[in-house]
Amino acid sequence: MKKLYSLIKACMTSDMSLFKIKTKSSRSAMIIPLFIAVYLMFMIWGSANTLFEKVAPFNLQSVILSFFVFSISAMTFIEGIYKAGPLIFNCKDDQLLLSLPIERKTVLFIRVFKFYVFELLFNSLYLLPIMIAYVRWSQNIDWAYFLICFVMLFILPIIPIVLSCFAGVFTSGLSSKFKYKNAVQIIMSMIFLIIMLYCSFNMDGLFTYVINHATSMNDLIAKIYYPAFVFTKLVTNFNMFDLITFVLINVGIFILSIFILNKFYFKVNSRLKSVIVCNNKKINVDNLIIKSKSQTSSLVRKELNTFFKIPVFIINAGFALVLFVFIAIVISIRFDNIIPLLISEQNGLGLSKDLIISNMSVFIFVLISLAAFMTSITSSVISLEGKNIAILKALPIKEKTILISKILAALTITTPVLLIGNIILFIRFKINIIEAILLILLSVIMPLVSHFIGIIINLKYPKFDFESSAEVVKQSTSSFISVMVGMLLFIISVVVTINIVGHIKAVLLLFLAALVYLALDVILYIYLINVGTKKFNNLCD
Repeated sequence: MKKLYSLIKACMTSDMSLFKIKTKSSRSAMIIPLFIAVYLMFMIWGSANTLFEKVAPFNLQSVILSFFVFSISAMTFIEGIYKAGPLIFNCKDDQLLLSLPIERKTVLFIRVFKFYVFELLFNSLYLLPIMIAYVRWSQNIDWAYFLICFVMLFILPIIPIVLSCFAGVFTSGLSSKFKYKNAVQIIMSMIFLIIMLYCSFNMDGLFTYVINHATSMNDLIAKIYYPAFVFTKLVTNFNMFDLITFVLINVGIFILSIFILNKFYFKVNSRLKSVIVCNNKKINVDNLIIKSKSQTSSLVRKELNTFFKIPVFIINAGFALVLFVFIAIVISIRFDNIIPLLISEQNGLGLSKDLIISNMSVFIFVLISLAAFMTSITSSVISLEGKNIAILKALPIKEKTILISKILAALTITTPVLLIGNIILFIRFKINIIEAILLILLSVIMPLVSHFIGIIINLKYPKFDFESSAEVVKQSTSSFISVMVGMLLFIISVVVTINIVGHIKAVLLLFLAALVYLALDVILYIYLINVGTKKFNNLCD
């Protein structure tokens, strides 16, 4: 038992930086993630409290609680498929663990247990504030409710984790047969994001549907997902025997899944480590033509390969771009339904329908600023070099060329996506040619501001001692500051635009915006070339 505990502890600290809090620097690095977690829990508590308040007159609190548990379990399952790769498959310590005199079932148990701990924390971020919010609006709360919540926090993640493990085996096994092994994971994550966006745009309709079909939905949830039904049943009518039975069933499912996964896990894991090679072909050396590329194009290609090989990088950095295209499609299809949201007195914007329609290009500009300033790609590109930063610095390439190539790679990612959304909106709202050209120009120079700021901040706060790329992309100081600066720039852009629109022509407003952001690009470029190159040269010295 002591050996098992030591192995679990070693694996936790190896792949999950959350458990590395012994040093002062590691404790300080946890401040930002903890702040974000607390803020997220507070927002979820507020939303749940509002929803419980709305359904309280209909006495549907327990039904909504069941719906919350089902939704969070579904989200845990989907997020679990996304996390199964880095936490279960193809881990860094595979060779070490498999070379030790340990049964393979034990190795798999350690992997799945580590996965369980991660999903337990993820699940608790959402479920705990909802449980707290329920206390205020429930009609009968006693000691049993708190016992149920304590037990369920640990038990409810088990079935979603087991299902996501099997789904992870399937998707990993499927993706391992392709050259680009992360494609399946990325596509599934993007589909999940699109579904979440669609639901967020239809919250009023969903709420009305829930109120009208509460009983039938509760019955449906009870049939397709029994744990949610058991939870609400125990909350409304506590029975200790039912609670113990439910716990034993889930623990049994967890143990049984280890034995079943043991049949497939190691085959899939070994296949993921394999390298796909082309069929052997004879090459005539006399006719061999070697194509040389410029330093900049080679570096840009390297940056693009890095981006597309890291799923968490694509999802985290590409979310705003996906959101932009999604909003463009939704606005084009359901513009008449969205207009009332913009002109309502509650949002305090003071806009009218005629003002919006006559200045549609300006509001497209606001959408572009959302995608441009909320897309943070370059805030991680320096840190992701990791230990290779010394090799990169030793190459006979100017620091300016290296930094500019990272900017160009980011621009290569953002520009085509923004153009797709622009074309959709241009066709739908018949934007004139001059305004369209200005918007296309802004689609290049506005993200350029974000790219310059991201790389400048990353040069100031690099992180090379990371265990996984997720630490750099989602948890680093550089990425956090870049996101905050981007939000500030977006807010300033929106406030200034709303106060100017209607007072000057749309084409003039776009022209002035282009001049401002072009000037900002020039200033940031000069700073990067003069100061940024020196900071890059001093990295790791």
